[in-house]
Amino acid sequence: MSEYSLIDLETWERKEYFKYYCSLNVTHELTKKIDVTNAVKYCRDNNFSFYAYMIFHITKSINSIQNYRYDFIDDKLVCWNYLIPAFTIFDKEKEKFNCIWLENNENIVDFQADYQAEVGKYVHSDKMFPKGNLPLNIFDISGIPWVDFDSFSLNIVNSSPYLKPIITIGKYTEQNGKLSMSVSIKSHHATVDGFHVAKFYENLLMSID
Repeated sequence: MSEYSLIDLETWERKEYFKYYCSLNVTHELTKKIDVTNAVKYCRDNNFSFYAYMIFHITKSINSIQNYRYDFIDDKLVCWNYLIPAFTIFDKEKEKFNCIWLENNENIVDFQADYQAEVGKYVHSDKMFPKGNLPLNIFDISGIPWVDFDSFSLNIVNSSPYLKPIITIGKYTEQNGKLSMSVSIKSHHATVDGFHVAKFYENLLMSID
């Protein structure tokens, strides 16, 4: 599990925004279609899983932005050194998903190998979380590869604010020779503003291009 640092709310530059939006528990979601033409070609040329490729680069983009790494531990605000992805995998025979995670990998080749091994091990499990208890420093990624959507909304009913991002990606489709895919991100306004959402997409596009 990654290490984290405690945030001193009284001296934190975001104190006023944090307390205001936490009191209202305000979240926001944005869905953007991104060009994945080069990413799909790269995966086909290298016999990579496109889903694993996107998980790797989404994780890279999320970790590049400190505002997405805030969390609560024992009611204290912390910032993780890095987050690891927890993502859904689908059992076609049973028509249900499982959720697994992968520890941080430095390169796409190792990540692809770990992904294939873990999916092969757990995809037919009867448990929702077959690897056991989730690490504290995870964030969630889900894929809906059967639907090309323009917007996506995820509602969380919880007494306390959930600060970590939640990502949902859709089916990629072709138009005028280009492939595009929807990527939706749910953020908490206590720690994330529109600027940080824009940086997420900017970093992701640079990473996969």
